Amino acid sequence: MRRSQIVSLLLAILIGFGSLAGVLAAGWAPVLGVQLQGGVEVLLRPTAPADDEQLDRAIEIIRSRVDALGVAEPDITRQGEQVVVQLPGVKDKQRAVDLVGQTAELRFRPVLLTFNPFDEVDFGGAQQLAAAYNSSLHPESVDESASEAAGDELVDEQEMTAQELLELIDPEAAAELEAEAGDAAAVGDTSETVETADDAEAEEIDPSDIGLELFPEFTAPEDDLADWAVLLPGRGEPVGYVLGPAELTGEAVAEAAATFNNEWVVNVDLTDEGAVGFDEIAARYFGQQVAIVLDGVVESAPVIRATEFGGTAVISGTFDEDGARDLAVALRFGALPVEFEQDDVRTVSATLGEGTLRAGVIAGIVGLILVGLYMLAYYRLLGIVAVASLAISGSVLWSLISWLGESRGLALTLAGTTGIIVSIGVQVDSNIVYYERIKEEVRRGRAVRSAADASFKGAFMTIVWADLASLIGAGVLYQLTSGTVRGFALYLGLATLIDLAVSYFFMRPLVVFIARRLVNEEPRRLGVLRTADGDVAPATDPTGGTS
Repeated sequence: MRRSQIVSLLLAILIGFGSLAGVLAAGWAPVLGVQLQGGVEVLLRPTAPADDEQLDRAIEIIRSRVDALGVAEPDITRQGEQVVVQLPGVKDKQRAVDLVGQTAELRFRPVLLTFNPFDEVDFGGAQQLAAAYNSSLHPESVDESASEAAGDELVDEQEMTAQELLELIDPEAAAELEAEAGDAAAVGDTSETVETADDAEAEEIDPSDIGLELFPEFTAPEDDLADWAVLLPGRGEPVGYVLGPAELTGEAVAEAAATFNNEWVVNVDLTDEGAVGFDEIAARYFGQQVAIVLDGVVESAPVIRATEFGGTAVISGTFDEDGARDLAVALRFGALPVEFEQDDVRTVSATLGEGTLRAGVIAGIVGLILVGLYMLAYYRLLGIVAVASLAISGSVLWSLISWLGESRGLALTLAGTTGIIVSIGVQVDSNIVYYERIKEEVRRGRAVRSAADASFKGAFMTIVWADLASLIGAGVLYQLTSGTVRGFALYLGLATLIDLAVSYFFMRPLVVFIARRLVNEEPRRLGVLRTADGDVAPATDPTGGTS
């Protein structure tokens, strides 16, 4: 036995069991998919008819959002016009569910007025202002009564600023707004909330969370049109906003990231076109508030303190870490081309997942035991090599799956475990190809130790071509499919690559060692029996045939 083969054998054992000991010592274990550990399944249905291109684009965006959340091995598939999203092991299920179907339409709107949504007088005045503004923008679409309430002095929107319009409608409110703007912080600071001394509960209620249930006078989602004035709630603060038409949309955003600098903020990089448009807004509304609106809620309403921003902006507000990251994810991957509603939300219990996992583990162990007994009965000493090869492959695969789960969030799904179980057959086939080559050489009269060395080259080429076929199939499945089928393909491919390495660096030197040290030119120790005339014959196949 050559020195290189001894080194190869020892290195294979060291890598196999050393990597397993390392991940166990680190406390790593495979991350389990939704079928194995439980999770949440969301069924999304478009609110309006959508074509295939829109649905496929929506699935891509949802998958990108889920990946950014760090959810391991999500399964996002399409069933007709519905989109099924499976999220395994999520801690904050509601947060994940809200984010995957969020349309995420970002708009920059000028602030006409901030008001207290808990004060009926304030709310009434805000409604009158919005109606008056809309009557000036769309006189053909607004009732005559609304136009008369706005007054006869309203002029075209292109010739009048929001502040001037407000002065015509409500001079006192205009003076208050101007005073607030003068006292507000620089760009990036949200507007001061409007508090009511008569209702202490107002400070604790976020109208953006309650929405139209308590405040039906807020603009409904179907009426939240970009070129109309709207009444919208603020995020995390008891304040409402009267906002003018959108001056810019989320298409102007190139990149967004959440960072912490004394508070959680979202840094936004604008496209070239978006940077020009944002600077135009800054020049037009210098010294005034511009609201950043996401899906009908004002996330922030900073005061513009510069006329040029150089293609970057900062969104600040009452963000916690999750809120800032969710906003950044929604902005980064853009708005969904289709508006979805949650048709069904199902929770897969951890108990059900544990039962599935237990059944899979039992099936795998029983299969391994049966394969091991068959190999030992038919190939004798070589059967020991087959069992040892499976142990080395299993150790490496477990370590690799655990590492990928810890570092990349890759999850082991039910389909993935199926791929691993299928790969057991692939690995055993590699052993059988080599063993049968050896037995053929021994039947021809060749010495066992010589046959072990000479047979490997031809056997290994057969193993390579057979494994290549498995790799091609796994690669095609991985590229052309999604969800659980990709998990099956991935783990089948990984196990097949490990089989190639184990066959060359472990199986070969161990078989040569056994042939030289343990067989002692007794072919039946390899499952090859001698006949009455002294020739060798194969051992009886446990199934009733012969090899």
